[in-house]
Amino acid sequence: MTKRKKKFSFERWKGFLPYLVAGVITLTLVIIGSLDKHNSEVSLSLSSFAANNYDVSTDQLSELYMVADLSDALGLASASDVASNYIITNTMYDSGQTSTGKLEKPSITNIAASRGVIEYTVEEGEDVNTIAEKYKVSADDIRWSNKLKTTDVAAGTVLYIPSTSGIVYTVKSDDTAESIAEKYGSSVSEIIALNDLEVSGISEGMRIVIKGGTLPEKERPEYVAPAPVVRPSTTYTYTYLGSTSERQNIEVVGYFYGLGGPYGAGQCTQWAWYKRQDLPNMLGNANSWAYNAAAYGYQVDRTPSAGAIFQSGSGWYGHVGYVEAVNGDGSIVVSEMNYGIPYRVIRSTIPASSVGNFNYIH
Repeated sequence: MTKRKKKFSFERWKGFLPYLVAGVITLTLVIIGSLDKHNSEVSLSLSSFAANNYDVSTDQLSELYMVADLSDALGLASASDVASNYIITNTMYDSGQTSTGKLEKPSITNIAASRGVIEYTVEEGEDVNTIAEKYKVSADDIRWSNKLKTTDVAAGTVLYIPSTSGIVYTVKSDDTAESIAEKYGSSVSEIIALNDLEVSGISEGMRIVIKGGTLPEKERPEYVAPAPVVRPSTTYTYTYLGSTSERQNIEVVGYFYGLGGPYGAGQCTQWAWYKRQDLPNMLGNANSWAYNAAAYGYQVDRTPSAGAIFQSGSGWYGHVGYVEAVNGDGSIVVSEMNYGIPYRVIRSTIPASSVGNFNYIH
């Protein structure tokens, strides 16, 4: 008995045809994505991008995504490398370096600098303004990146120029991308993307570009610290009040009209009594206070202390005031009324050289 051969039925197998075609396409893309294409003109590796001056088309970016996705799905050995390349390239693309679908980055000129830094040698007749115009950045971007106080720069000088608006910065030992972004007004993602820090991170001594960054005022090379405010020493001479002494750092505390007490309104004795109401009410004019206070048993000497009354017996009426503090350099801070103007209270410093001119009632 002869067996009859079964006739091929297209209708029977046509349901599997779409899966077969999809499998062939998938396998082809995976093989292509897994090949070492460092020497290929269409390679998707980062080294090939570098050879082409970091120009990456949107088609290449799409293809790299597909290869990375398939490599991961099938568990290929090259999956992690392909995925890493895609993440780096996509981050560069998302940073908005161009609007034409290509990612353009300058070639490396200094191994200590990131790829966002351009090293440029100044030519004869150039200054910071002309160089800034050439690279489409501001003159301040270049000045601050190179610690230049002015826009003048000598021919032959090597400058570090940011490839986009921002500043070139040399990383310090305790810097992080986060701390740099916060201090200089940029974003972590832009710093990482523009300087290719996704894998290696930042390290001390590296020059990077801080996109959109500005220097704080005190870090700018042209910054000049303001001169310290020095209040002039002022000497008032009121010999008839017995108050001849140098006063420094004079401040007007205010005018006081209602202090009361047993002494004349607006006079130095009224303020001294107001600050030391434990003293007797009948010490007389200021020129007699030291003598009369000693008679009442108060300690009187030539050594100042905080809370003491300082007293001068010279002049027609003498002068008294209150010791607020004794400084480490031997000067004293005092407050006093009617130092030339009735009712007015001033706070000032009597230098150490004049402290011995007074008696002190403790």
